[in-house]
Order: sequence, then C-alpha cells, then structure tokens
Amino acid sequence: MIKTSDFLHLLQEKGFAFGSGVPCSYFCRLIDELESPGPIRYVPATREDEAIGIASGVAFGGEHAFVIMQNSGFATIGDALTSLAQLYRLPMLLIVSWRGLEPDRDFPEHSLMGDVTEDVLKSYLVPYWVLQEENWKQIMDLALAKMEETSRPVALLVKQGVL
Repeated sequence: MIKTSDFLHLLQEKGFAFGSGVPCSYFCRLIDELESPGPIRYVPATREDEAIGIASGVAFGGEHAFVIMQNSGFATIGDALTSLAQLYRLPMLLIVSWRGLEPDRDFPEHSLMGDVTEDVLKSYLVPYWVLQEENWKQIMDLALAKMEETSRPVALLVKQGVL
C-alpha cells in the first residue's frame, strides 16, 4: 500500500495545492489526511461534476488541482469534463477508484462500471494509468508529464488497497 503522506507529498512537490472530490472508501485515509490542516487545501464536493467545476476554477487561476472520485462517479462527469475541462484545456489529475474488480464485486453497479471503466476513459479521450505500488512514482511522473504536455485532464485508476 502506498503511504498516504508520501502520495500527498509527491503531489505537493509537483505543484498541487488544491483538491476536491467525493468520498470513496478506497480513499478514506487520503481524504482524512486532506481534511487536516496542511499544505494542500481540500474542498469536498457533493457530486463528481461539481468537483470537476471546482478544480476547473483552480486551473483557470493557473494552479494545479486534483479530483478524487469513484469510477461510478466518473460516469457522471461527461458534460463538465468535455465542455469545460477539455474544451478549455484545463490540466487536472483525476484520481479514480476502480471499483467492481475482484474482490470488490459487491454491488451490481460496481461490477458493471468496473467492466467498462477503461472504455469510458477512452471514449472521453482521457489518458489514464493504473496506479501500482511497485512503481507508483514513475506512473505519477508519466501521468503528470502528459497532463502538462496536453494541458488536459489525465486519470489514475486506483484498485482496492493500493492507496
């Protein structure tokens, strides 16, 4: 498991001072740490598209922001993603829990979304990487380099127990 403090420290080193998102049990430690006073400001959102809007405002201001969400929530951000973040070339990091894979096939909606998550990312033209414990810093470097190069959102898929 990647230490939450190490993950947040790397985000901070890479220029992220702001995050928004919707709770997910995969990210409970991450969100707990973000909600404590620290160098990264975190604003909880009620919906995933709202979190995209908040991060877009930060990006319009010239700063980097990340968004935390479940993959089922990713399915709800189409308009905010395409007509705001992508259209206006707003770089942001989407940190997406990849629910619905074994052993997390506990709810039908998780199973279905788990099966189509990669297809949805591809259809929205969002470059993505699967975050892995072994080489997570290199994966982050690749994702953030692509975000900088394209000035658009990129995503990290996070399986249960990785972060």
